[in-house]
Amino acid sequence: MKKLVALFMVLVVASTAVVFSGCTKSTEDLMENAKVNLPKDKYNTYYQIWIGSFCDSNNDGIGDIQGIISKLDYINDGDDSTDTDLGYTGIWLSPMMPSPSYHKYDVKDYYNIDPQFGTLDDFDQLIKECDKRGIDVIIDFVPNHCSSEHPWFKKALKEAEKGNFNGYAKYFNIKKSSETESGYNCDPDDSSIIYESNFTDTMPEWNYDYEGTKKEMAKAAKFWIDRGVAGFRLDAVRYLYYNDYEKSSDTLKWFYDTCKKEKNDIYMVGEDWSSDMNEVTAMYKSGIDSLFAFPFGDISGKFLGSVISGSINDYTDTLLSYEKKTKEANKNTINAYFLTNHDMSRVGDSLTELYQKKMAAALYMTTPGNAFTYYGEELGMETYDEGDDPAKRTAMIWDSDNLPNVTANGIDRVEDNTDGGGVKQQDKNKDSLLNFYKKLIKLRNCHPGIARGTISALPDDFDGGSGVGGYYLTYKNEKYLVLHNLDIDKHNFEITDKLIDDDYKIAGMFSAKSGKVSIEKNVLTLPAYSTIVLHSTK
Repeated sequence: MKKLVALFMVLVVASTAVVFSGCTKSTEDLMENAKVNLPKDKYNTYYQIWIGSFCDSNNDGIGDIQGIISKLDYINDGDDSTDTDLGYTGIWLSPMMPSPSYHKYDVKDYYNIDPQFGTLDDFDQLIKECDKRGIDVIIDFVPNHCSSEHPWFKKALKEAEKGNFNGYAKYFNIKKSSETESGYNCDPDDSSIIYESNFTDTMPEWNYDYEGTKKEMAKAAKFWIDRGVAGFRLDAVRYLYYNDYEKSSDTLKWFYDTCKKEKNDIYMVGEDWSSDMNEVTAMYKSGIDSLFAFPFGDISGKFLGSVISGSINDYTDTLLSYEKKTKEANKNTINAYFLTNHDMSRVGDSLTELYQKKMAAALYMTTPGNAFTYYGEELGMETYDEGDDPAKRTAMIWDSDNLPNVTANGIDRVEDNTDGGGVKQQDKNKDSLLNFYKKLIKLRNCHPGIARGTISALPDDFDGGSGVGGYYLTYKNEKYLVLHNLDIDKHNFEITDKLIDDDYKIAGMFSAKSGKVSIEKNVLTLPAYSTIVLHSTK
C-alpha cells in the first residue's frame, strides 16, 4: 500500500492531455464519448421554470405553457447524441392554477390552468412533449392555503357571519372571537369572525383536522396525477399545522401515502426553510422523497459561502452529516440541492466573478440526490435592483441583443445582467457558464452513481489544507472520488491506491477559472477553482 502524499508544489502543464493506465485521452474526448446511462427512477436533474417569466408565445407580456413547449429542446431535446441542449431530465413548474395574483400561490381552482398561462389542453400537450424527451414534470402544489377568492372560502365566511360554522367553514380554521389571535385575520365584512391566515389575509389556511379537507386535497392531486405529472413540489409543508412539525409531518405522510396509491412511483419534494436538523428529520419521517436542502442554498448557505470563503472543510463536513442524519430519518431520502430559487436573490448578486459561479455549480451538481437549477442561473442572471419577490423572477434572457417584453411580475424592464449575454450568445462561447452547466449535467447523466451514490469521507490522512477536499460516492459496484479545489492556488496530489483503486478512470474534469485539471504519471494537478471526478469499479 502506497502512502497518500499531498504535493504542494507547482507543476508546469504544457498539454491538455490526460495520461493514465498507459493511455492518453483528451479532456474533450472524455466527455464527448461518454454515454448517457440513466435508470428510470425518482432521481433527476431538475430545471425550475417560473412560467410567467420564461417564454411568452403570444406577445401579451406573460410567459405561458406554449412558450415552455417552444423551448423544450433547449432544456432537453431527447437526443443524447446532441450537445445543443442542457440535458435536464426534470422540470419543476411554478404554480399555474387560477389565481388573482401573478405568483399563483393563492389558488382559486385546483382543477384548471390560469388563463394567463393557457389551457388544460396546452398542459396535456406539454406533458406529451416532455414524455417524448424523457423529461419528468412536477408541478407546484399548494396544500397549506388557498385564495380568499376561492368559492368555498367565500361561502364559509358568509355562513359564519350567519352563525353557521358547520358548513364550508369546516374546511378552514374560522371562528368567532372578540380578539384577533396570532396568525388570524378578521373577516372584512364582520370583524367578529376571524380565520387562520399566517402568510397574508388573502391566503386562508386549510383545516386538516376535517376529513373533508383531506378528501378534496386527495381528489385534486389525483386530477393532476391522471394528467401525467411525475409528482409535486409541495409548498410550505411545515405550516400544514403552523409550526407543529409532528402534526405537519403526519399530514404530509397521509398525503404522500394517498398519492402513492394513485401512482406508486410518485415523486414529492417539500419546501421547509428550516436549518434545524431536528425539524428537518421530523419532516423526513413522513416518508416524503425529498426536502429542499436549505442549509446549502442562498447566500447564507454552504455552496455560495464556501466559494466566497475559499474553504471546503466545513462544507464537506456539513454535507456528510446532513446526508447521514436525513437517511437515518428516512432511508429512501433523496436530498434536493440547489443554489437559489424564486424566493432568493440570484447567484449573480452574491458571486461577482464568472469562475465563482462555475465553481458553485460544480459543488451542487456533484452532490448525491436531486439537483435543482433556477431558470437563468445557467446564464448568471442577476436580480433586478429592487429586492422584493417580483425582482427575483424577471424574464429569461434568450437573446441579450433582443430582450423580451415580459412584464408578468409588474417589473417594467428586463434584468439583462448576465455572464456573457443570453442563451444565443453563450451557446457560441465554449467557455461560457451555460456550456459549463451542460458539461456538469452530462456528467450526472452519464454517471448515475453521482446522484444515487452513498456518500463517505476521504481517508483521515488526506491533507488538502483548507481549500481542497471532497468525498466518495458508492453506487452498486462503482465508486466515485469527488475532489474540489476552492483555493486561489494550484495543488498537486499523488493518486495512490489508498485514495482510489488502480483501475480508476476519469469521469469528469472541470476548471472554473484557468489552468487545466490533469493527471500525469499518477500526479493529479488541481488548478485554482477546479473539480475532478474519478470513477472505479470494485
